[in-house]
Amino acid sequence: MMMLSLLRDDERARLLPPSAALDVMGSDLLVRCASYLDADGLAQLGRTSARFGIPQFGQERSLANEAARQRAGAVEAASVLLRDRGVRVQPSKTPASVTCATYEGWSTAISGHVMRGSRHFVEFEVKKERDELQPYINLGVIRMTDGIDIKADWRGEVNPVIVPSRYTPAVAEKLRSQRTAKWGESSVHSRTSVHCCSYYCDSGRCLWTDWDNETGSVDWNGQERLSGSGTVGLLLDLDEGTLSVFKNGRRLGTMKDGLGGEYCWFVAVASPCTTSISRGRAPNRSVIAKTTGPA
Repeated sequence: MMMLSLLRDDERARLLPPSAALDVMGSDLLVRCASYLDADGLAQLGRTSARFGIPQFGQERSLANEAARQRAGAVEAASVLLRDRGVRVQPSKTPASVTCATYEGWSTAISGHVMRGSRHFVEFEVKKERDELQPYINLGVIRMTDGIDIKADWRGEVNPVIVPSRYTPAVAEKLRSQRTAKWGESSVHSRTSVHCCSYYCDSGRCLWTDWDNETGSVDWNGQERLSGSGTVGLLLDLDEGTLSVFKNGRRLGTMKDGLGGEYCWFVAVASPCTTSISRGRAPNRSVIAKTTGPA
């Protein structure tokens, strides 16, 4: 023991086993380190390390799950504003929020968090200035894009779910030109690519487009509009290629199938309101099947 006490700190650290080296690090520091991993890395970490994968005494969740929760809050708040007239974004807060104060056309904010594989669930809380106002709001998923000139291409008004090439050829071509292998292919059940898909609060309809010749505004089973303030949950299941909708905590059904590849969450608004987005736990498949039946 006396000999050990004479060793320098760096020499003593080399004598410790890896598990003991982790033990001397606080949980907060470990969570912060783990939060730099992507979703796949966190899942692998939880499976291979009991320290990260199993909740410790007095903890509500495992370190890997806590890192995922904190990472989700941070990246969901990293919104990219595509048009800023009449719109205010608060990306530094969790949940992130987008506030529109005018009826001056469409504005869009896109989350900086890219979703790939597995299931992803968020809740959009919509607060309207007055319930009688029309909810011109699109909530949905979109491919990660960049490099579009707002004034020249979008003409100062941005709604990426309404971009058929026959109406806006310059924007549609630039959006499609950014395609990478990470966009992947749409589901085998669909003959078209779904690059942007949303729940339209004013009617409850599904709006979607491939940014080329295919675009749609379609009814779907379980469709309901969000007439006043409320909460819209969206479940993106990239294993099944579906996007499902929950209204005020109640599942409405599967709105769209045929999705595949990578997506980000987005909000497009054209009426006075504040929309906040927060990550939630994806509903269990078996619970959904037992309580609601097929969509």
